[in-house]
Amino acid sequence: MNKYSLIIPCYNCSQFIEKNIIKLIRKLNNFKIKYEIILIDDGSTDKTLEILKKINLNFKEIKILKNNFNIGKSFSSIKGIKISKYQRIILIDCDLPYFSNLKNIIFELNKGYDLVTVNRKMKESKLISKNLNLYQITRYIIGSLIGIINLKILKLEIKGGDSQAGLKGFKKFKNFNKVKFLSRKFFFDLELIALYSKKKLSIKSVKTNYLVPSKSSIKMFNFIKNFEILCELLKVIKKYR
Repeated sequence: MNKYSLIIPCYNCSQFIEKNIIKLIRKLNNFKIKYEIILIDDGSTDKTLEILKKINLNFKEIKILKNNFNIGKSFSSIKGIKISKYQRIILIDCDLPYFSNLKNIIFELNKGYDLVTVNRKMKESKLISKNLNLYQITRYIIGSLIGIINLKILKLEIKGGDSQAGLKGFKKFKNFNKVKFLSRKFFFDLELIALYSKKKLSIKSVKTNYLVPSKSSIKMFNFIKNFEILCELLKVIKKYR
């Protein structure tokens, strides 16, 4: 039986996290796999941690980790991976994006691919709603620019260069836990794909139907945070180009 560790960073998601974890467990129980779920509270200021502890009482497959303050999705993902007990890892955001593709991710990993990722830039993928507001249009354009950078500079082995979709799976290679990743906040997904591309490991893209989020913790005019995002991206580019 194949074994999986699911890594889920959580931040201020008290309104939906319990419902989503129950939904996820029901889905996983339909697959012929053994699994653990590692939930990392990234310094939430609402009742997220309290709810995670409550969930943990009812499901033995769950482990809870806590950051004392908000550090970042990348740091939380890496933290979860380091304590995972299985070699196959699935990274998924706490709002369960691309949930209908979870079966495909597991299927392709079971077939032998080293890394499988949802890819919004494939020709077969479809943007569901095209009536986008200004924020969504800006986010879409930025995502496309990052994709071009990924292809032209990092030469990622992935169609369209889509690295940031919130669902992917991979198999840890030998000494994976000794790899020192640069990203702490935003670009662990990109680093992961760049690393597997550089090592010539097999990567599979999965098509999806998707929406462009209308809200985000990243604001267009938060220049300090946006500068931080740019700096982290440039560090990753410098390391893997």
